[in-house]
Amino acid sequence: MGKKDRITVQDIADALSLSRNTVSKALNNQYVPPRTRERVLSAAIEMGYKSYGTVASTDLDKKHLRIVLITSKHLMTMTFFIQLVRAIELRLDEMDNVELLQFTVSKAFFFDRLVDYLHENAVDGIICIELFGADYVPRLISLGFPTVFFDFPIYLSVSGNYDVVLPESFTSVKNFCLTLIRERGIRSLGFVGDYTHCTSFYERFLAMREALFLAGMEYDADCSFIEKDSFPYGDPEALARALARTQIPECYICANDTIAVSVIRALKLLRKRVPRDVMVAGFDNLPEAKNCDPALTTFNVDKTGLGRKLLDVLLARIGRPREKSQVIYLQSKQILRQTT
Repeated sequence: MGKKDRITVQDIADALSLSRNTVSKALNNQYVPPRTRERVLSAAIEMGYKSYGTVASTDLDKKHLRIVLITSKHLMTMTFFIQLVRAIELRLDEMDNVELLQFTVSKAFFFDRLVDYLHENAVDGIICIELFGADYVPRLISLGFPTVFFDFPIYLSVSGNYDVVLPESFTSVKNFCLTLIRERGIRSLGFVGDYTHCTSFYERFLAMREALFLAGMEYDADCSFIEKDSFPYGDPEALARALARTQIPECYICANDTIAVSVIRALKLLRKRVPRDVMVAGFDNLPEAKNCDPALTTFNVDKTGLGRKLLDVLLARIGRPREKSQVIYLQSKQILRQTT
């Protein structure tokens, strides 16, 4: 049988074993389950329905989109995330067809509640921030909603109807550590923080170890404190007691600025002078990094750029759900201060 000159809605419905009404809704940007919409749009493109491959990407400019931000933390109490969410909101102010909702995962969270929420609100896409739980992230991904993650769990490979946006960590931290070793004569480095918390923490930990390897030095696990997140890293007294039981190195690389500031205070309790006895470096360039005593060496993260990128990447994912997953890094910049 020769190829049809004109593909109809019924042809797509027959090919997918769907009703004509369902296909029509998907093509006209009315709500259908995300996986069904993806199947219909893909079939429309492949079958050549009304040059749909060129039309589909522009439809987003006309459709009212509903996006939900899902998190496990109270973001507006955390400086880094206040700036990140504000950047998303400012980007939304430039649009008139995108609505932002928020859903917070609590300790008493039941996954079925989230599924119901997504369907009841006819959600088009998801932004995940500080969402790493092994008990629900894989299940969330399996729902098939277009999704973008700010950072990502280390136990999952990146493959599906989602993308990941995060600050570049590995090269920046590795080069910084190599400079300390080669130019400052540092002979021992330790890491502080749960490196399994997320991909960014893991990359910072690996970067420190890579620098030691490239310099021909061995990694001494006794110089690091890498307890799980349940440890009260923000309590200088508890951290001081923990560090006192380890081999204190010449320099601590910390998972982020919040932990680094706590390390500085803990070292003071141990009568260690920063940076004369121990150097400390953080990550994120939070206001407290500049204001602590001594001022903290860190890496600046473009929070505004990250927020805008999250939204832009998600909108692109909604328009092209069959695209391969991407991991997108935004450049970080080293800021040298008094702690090194």
